[in-house]
Amino acid sequence: MTVFGGLLLAWIISFLKPKIALKEALGAVLVVFAFGVLSLVLGVTLLKYRQQWILCWLLGIALLLMLTVLSFFRDPERSAKVNEGDVFSPADGVVDLIDEAAEIPGIPGKAKRISIFLSLFNVHVQRAPVAGKITKIEHVKGKVLPAFLGESSEKNRHNVYYMEGEIPVVIKQISGIIAQRPVSWVKSGQQLGIGERLGLIKFGSRVDIYLPAKCELLVDVDSKVKGGLTKIAKY
Repeated sequence: MTVFGGLLLAWIISFLKPKIALKEALGAVLVVFAFGVLSLVLGVTLLKYRQQWILCWLLGIALLLMLTVLSFFRDPERSAKVNEGDVFSPADGVVDLIDEAAEIPGIPGKAKRISIFLSLFNVHVQRAPVAGKITKIEHVKGKVLPAFLGESSEKNRHNVYYMEGEIPVVIKQISGIIAQRPVSWVKSGQQLGIGERLGLIKFGSRVDIYLPAKCELLVDVDSKVKGGLTKIAKY
């Protein structure tokens, strides 16, 4: 039975590989799979016939956890029609804050900030909002405040990406109280096209994007956005 379960898990991962962030999901997948196998072994060896309903519940929980993990780490292919000056959302989620910042390195003059909150149900892969070159990546240690708090943008652990191109932008990957580590998939000096993957944040989190003040914003607070698909500003 355990061998069959292992073969089934291998098939599921092979089938979903192009659609999930496999490297980042693998640890969680193995933990849930181990829980399912352990439940099965203990249930078969320790539970009496009339107690097998407990085993069914445990296996049901394991299946639900597996589906939740695979859903969280999903990484769909996306492409959008791009016009000159378009700025796309770097993340899936809901815009919950729009404001201005006086001085942001890499952006001349004042900058506009769009802050996007990601729930557990959103795709957590971040994408390049414009075409350009990654000139610098900063990994900043910090606290683990809940990501729905606006102050988490400055106080929580985060990665900062500085991009130069026709439109200079700065993107922040901000971890939440459950998400302890934003993951970067790119390197300084790398050239990216619109919608190419930047990285991933595990579980509830936040993404901020800073734009030149002369950009015309196309979203408002409470707007739902999708990374690489939703136009959020025009330069």
